[in-house]
Amino acid sequence: MDALDFNLILSPFDEWTGWLDDDEDVSVGPLASDTSTISFKTTDNSCTVPAFIGQQGFIDMPVTYRPGAGTGYIEVLGMGSAPVSSPIGVASKHINGVPVDCDLAADNFFQNNSIPGFGGVANPALIGVLSSTQTNQRFGAGSVATTTYGPTGNVLKVSYFVRDAASGIEFGNDAVHIADFGASPSMTNQEFGLFSGDLQGFDFPDLNGAAPANGGLRGLYDGLRTALGGSSVINDWSANAANNVGTDWVITVPGQYTMMNLYKYLFTQIPEDHPLHDPLFTCTALNDCDHRDIPLRAGFIAWDREERGIADIPGELVPSPSIPGQIPTTVLEYEVNVVEWGVEPVLRADNPVTIGVPDGAVYGWAELLVSPFGNRTQAICEFVADPNNPTLVDITNPVDCNNPVTTKAPLVGFVAWQRSFADNPSRNYGRAVEHSYGSVPSN
Repeated sequence: MDALDFNLILSPFDEWTGWLDDDEDVSVGPLASDTSTISFKTTDNSCTVPAFIGQQGFIDMPVTYRPGAGTGYIEVLGMGSAPVSSPIGVASKHINGVPVDCDLAADNFFQNNSIPGFGGVANPALIGVLSSTQTNQRFGAGSVATTTYGPTGNVLKVSYFVRDAASGIEFGNDAVHIADFGASPSMTNQEFGLFSGDLQGFDFPDLNGAAPANGGLRGLYDGLRTALGGSSVINDWSANAANNVGTDWVITVPGQYTMMNLYKYLFTQIPEDHPLHDPLFTCTALNDCDHRDIPLRAGFIAWDREERGIADIPGELVPSPSIPGQIPTTVLEYEVNVVEWGVEPVLRADNPVTIGVPDGAVYGWAELLVSPFGNRTQAICEFVADPNNPTLVDITNPVDCNNPVTTKAPLVGFVAWQRSFADNPSRNYGRAVEHSYGSVPSN
């Protein structure tokens, strides 16, 4: 599920930058046990919904999702495009570096609310999302106007960098871009979501496609799996402690939330003696709620730079800490996994997987082999619309997970490499290198 979601409205030739930060102290409240909250920040003027707060704008991650959210990934999904002459185009267009009216642009993201004084008492005008292709906003004195959207197309370009202010190390790369993903717009409201029963809400679009209400194009995750699926991850590694060199592998399995019966999963967390507990919406077996690829079984084959194999042992990946002499079952448990090589961690992840490098091995390359555990069937889950109202969830049968997949788990990521100098941090440097992927494990 989303941990932090907002909408960005870009006018022609616009560029927006933002960053994730966790530097705000939390000493009271539900996050008092954590050291910080997570915020998305920006100094840009482009319209966002909801609006970022303050001169250095920020949106805080909801406290519900903060625990364990120190590691994750970002999806940037196109919702639609509109002519610059449309109501939302006019409102969001920059004049002398500032959008005309972000409040008017935000009208388009309400749940088709009626507004007093617009359209008359008998037939009040609606603002907000009318469907995946149309929205209304205030436009002129006492009137509203409609914007009709087309597909986003392949117009977005995203890059990222990781910066550690303490060490001075900074590295980055292009994001993973998926061409021709979704041939239809998906405008959704930013007021309500699935657990309010709204199929045109902020949970969509997602990696399975547009909002399912009003005929939105769904079923895209299987094609994404075909494009990104693999059996192995290949990249360089270094554990050269003498030169203070370390590498972390980031391995992301995106879109796993599309493979869970979220209704049943969340209702299962409700105690049996609670009035909201419902046995019909309770997971009774492993495969009842969870149809994900993760956790993935993992093993690796590593070589040094002269083709000498230094490890060919299933389960050589060791979750930290481990008991000497034992080889536990190795898993990549999360959607985003950080694998640390050697004693110089780069990203300092909350829950890393560490690799014990044999004596004398300093650097080389490795192939990480992955496969799902065989005790459940992988399937994509879809929310079911109420037959009497296609914008609402069918409360009698909210989720259908009868769509098994035969494609491999999608894999994306990179290696983060750094060299540090304790006596002169200004010399520290790092880089990011994308993984290569194998469709068939090597022999």
